[in-house]
Amino acid sequence: MSQLILHGLILAFSFWMVADCLRRRQNPLWVLAILLLQPYGAFAYVVYVKWSERRRARSGVRAAAEPIAFSAPSRPSPRPLAVEPLATLEVADQLEEQRRFSEASHIYRRALDTTKNDPRALHGLARCLIELEQAREAIDTYEALMAIDPRYRNYTAALEYAEALHRVGRTLDAAGLLEGMVEETGRLNHRLALAHYHEVGGQTARARIVLEGALAAYASSPAPEQEANRRWHRRISDKLESLAAG
Repeated sequence: MSQLILHGLILAFSFWMVADCLRRRQNPLWVLAILLLQPYGAFAYVVYVKWSERRRARSGVRAAAEPIAFSAPSRPSPRPLAVEPLATLEVADQLEEQRRFSEASHIYRRALDTTKNDPRALHGLARCLIELEQAREAIDTYEALMAIDPRYRNYTAALEYAEALHRVGRTLDAAGLLEGMVEETGRLNHRLALAHYHEVGGQTARARIVLEGALAAYASSPAPEQEANRRWHRRISDKLESLAAG
């Protein structure tokens, strides 16, 4: 009878240790050891658990005894100072429209320091220089632009270049530039500009020939083209009349 009670106590103790093992989420091999090696497996498990708890307790005491090292709060790595971006060409264009040519020219120059042959910056700088009465530097700037894109902005820059040449007394060069444009485009406004430079250069007869050729070109052009160029036709006719009257 006593042996049966003892065996029952061993089984109860073993299952209690199995439950403890599962609760603590120990290695599953301990469950096998407890069940197969009764009662030694259960006793071994108790020793293991007690030993583990004591080891953790000692580690906790040792850690508590050590001074706590306070570290300075980590600072984020310093960000590079934000470099203020260069004013954009849009800003320079707005300044030019406001006739703030000196300010605009500085921005165009800085843009050219970054991109040496930027057509937009070259054109804007040349226009500012003309207004600032720095015609010779403006011509150099226009020449740089012409070397890159002689048709820039639908020949607008070329027409401005011709006027800059005229301002510094190079009217014949301006007329030569326009002759090349007329040969390439045949446009009435280019013919009128060519006649203007012939006239101011003292070559009135040549100016008249150019204007008469422009009227003939207009008369032979299709109706839609005539409609688009009606105002130029009127200005050419008026100019030809003024030359005849003079």
